[in-house]
Amino acid sequence: MTTFDHPIGAPTVSAPTVSALYIYPIKSAGTGVPLQQSGIGPRGLTHDRRWMVIDTAGKPVTQREFSTMRLIEVSLTEVGLVVTGPNMPVLEVPWQPLGNPRAVDMWGDFLTGVVISAQATDWISSYLGGDFDLVFLPEDSERWQPAHKPFGSLLSFVDGNPFHLISEASLADFNRHLNRPLSYAEFRPNLVISGSEAYAEDFWQRIRIGPAESDGMAVPGAVAFEVVESCAGCAILNVMPDGTRGSEALRTLARVRRHGKAAIFGQHLVQDAPYAQRDGHIRVGDTVDVVDFASAVNPVYVSY
Repeated sequence: MTTFDHPIGAPTVSAPTVSALYIYPIKSAGTGVPLQQSGIGPRGLTHDRRWMVIDTAGKPVTQREFSTMRLIEVSLTEVGLVVTGPNMPVLEVPWQPLGNPRAVDMWGDFLTGVVISAQATDWISSYLGGDFDLVFLPEDSERWQPAHKPFGSLLSFVDGNPFHLISEASLADFNRHLNRPLSYAEFRPNLVISGSEAYAEDFWQRIRIGPAESDGMAVPGAVAFEVVESCAGCAILNVMPDGTRGSEALRTLARVRRHGKAAIFGQHLVQDAPYAQRDGHIRVGDTVDVVDFASAVNPVYVSY
């Protein structure tokens, strides 16, 4: 296991801040929707990964299997999503799906989604060249983190945690090792942080995000998070901006950021509040107050 050195609890010149926010309404599609602010619910940021492409067996379809999903772009309107893709007509996805319930198999975790519409089914099937559906995860379909993760949280169609955080300094440092520098989008974060040291987030345990604090006391509107798990890199990191597949990014991550059996970058969070109180608001420019530090890099739990 590689040990990453960091001056635990060392003071910084200024408090870190949220420099960017992203959601990914359709799991694994496009490069994310940038936001200036976002509401928070029990499953994470509003609209994040509430839609997903599934195959005939009801299993998730992602850029791991179809790298051209990178070229699908999603935007938000008052009435739903607008979805575009190369050589495809514009697809409008209403907030309320029009189709029937459909069984979804999230790596052995079975739940019920709702088919968006016949038009959406035809669109995604034509784009990917097969039989696929676009489904929505309704509020009454509960999916909880598995028992091997000791911080149970309600989930959307994310892989395993409701929030993903990376830092500008960490990305800048990692890009020094690459021939083709990566953008934030290629790590698919929800929160990008500025003003911290490179890889300082590896050791964060609890943070608060919100307006600037006074005398170390939380102010109304701050949202508390538990930093629960280092993010293990996967094959999506090798998908290029043009939708083709490379190899340098994940290979380099495995060389310079090896932690046990995983190659890590960024951290996963859950809201540090009782389930019924998991709400709030985050804005670009909010202060990040690091409340607790760990003495070792946050773990990576066995994934799906």
